[in-house]
Amino acid sequence: MSKDPDLTQHLQADCLKDRKWWCFLLSSIFTFLAGIFIVLIWRAFSFLCCRNRDPSEYQKQQEKDKLLAQQGQPPGQPKPKNLMEGNFVTEAKDWAGELISGQTTTGRILVSVMISVSR
Repeated sequence: MSKDPDLTQHLQADCLKDRKWWCFLLSSIFTFLAGIFIVLIWRAFSFLCCRNRDPSEYQKQQEKDKLLAQQGQPPGQPKPKNLMEGNFVTEAKDWAGELISGQTTTGRILVSVMISVSR
């Protein structure tokens, strides 16, 4: 089948004559709303089925006070070292803060590299 340039130009002109911008707009809105709906369904499902049975902050504080009382220390006193130790996430945040502040050699190198890359 040979392609006729006049026919191709005529078909392109017919196609461009009637623009359907509303179709693009509706499909974009539908895609956006469908994404929000999927996220909301996922959150509702995880809320209903995967609830954490963690104790409240008040209960956690009561348990810490009870541990301190068992160790012979009143609740108002500073906590012993083993109760003050942070978890991995806290340590990672502290390390990242020190790194980007530029107070250590590694931090200074990182800040210098980031400044030179951003230029």
